Amino acid sequence: MSAPGVSLHEALLQPGAHDLRRARTDWIMQRIFQVAAFLAVLPLFALVFYVTLRALPWLSPALLTNNPLDQQPGILNAVVGSLQMTALAILVTGPIGIAGGVYLSEFAPRRVAAIGELVIDIMLGIPSIVAGIFAFLVLVPILGFSGWAGSAALGVLTLPIVMRTTQEVMRLVPPSIREASLALGVPVWRTTLLVTVRTALPGVLTGLVLATSRSLGETAPLLMTARGTNAENFLDFGTTMNAMPIVIYQYANAADERSIGQAWATALVLMVIALLLNVLVRWRTVNSRVA
Repeated sequence: MSAPGVSLHEALLQPGAHDLRRARTDWIMQRIFQVAAFLAVLPLFALVFYVTLRALPWLSPALLTNNPLDQQPGILNAVVGSLQMTALAILVTGPIGIAGGVYLSEFAPRRVAAIGELVIDIMLGIPSIVAGIFAFLVLVPILGFSGWAGSAALGVLTLPIVMRTTQEVMRLVPPSIREASLALGVPVWRTTLLVTVRTALPGVLTGLVLATSRSLGETAPLLMTARGTNAENFLDFGTTMNAMPIVIYQYANAADERSIGQAWATALVLMVIALLLNVLVRWRTVNSRVA
């Protein structure tokens, strides 16, 4: 029975005690998730802010255009070395990782795919120092301390990332897209290359960027292979080569304030390069993502 002065229609529209509890619980859970999301991104923003604060006083054009032995020391050879070794590692492992991920997702028997996924998971969990020791014991005796050995060590770490991300994004492609292509009489291999891979291309590029970002930031493998140098080695992979993580490691342990400041500045440059790569890929693929 409705309250005096309230029509039956209005009484039916008024929320009951159960509805109020549900609304209150929903509001509480939304606040909890918002706090959790804020706490998840807070360390990232704190890290970026702190590094930027420490690096800004030491940033200058000379830092990016000079080498360590110039009158005004810089990190040009480290930036060039990092980009060269990372580019070579991705150039080699990128096609191999993409092809491997496509095979495991589209063509491999179930048992082979399960074994492949297990191997990839193990490789993803390998610490970078282990990859460095492997390169030091296996590749350095053959290639010497050089950019070739450094790129190979980075390739060991980037290959499983590319394979895993390719495999996962291929699974996100709706089966109806494959079925529509096959129904038109398109062979399976052409459907995979021209339809499935093309649809998953934004995710594949994202995996390449993730692998590139990790390669840019690795220190231990390069310390045991490329070793670092004060000279600028442009495309000279046969000798020791400098890299930004090596500069950060060496300068951070220095006693003078200038070297420590340059370590912070190098860290900021490294972060900016990784951020630009992510922004560029997302901007180029924003209109072609898998729904």
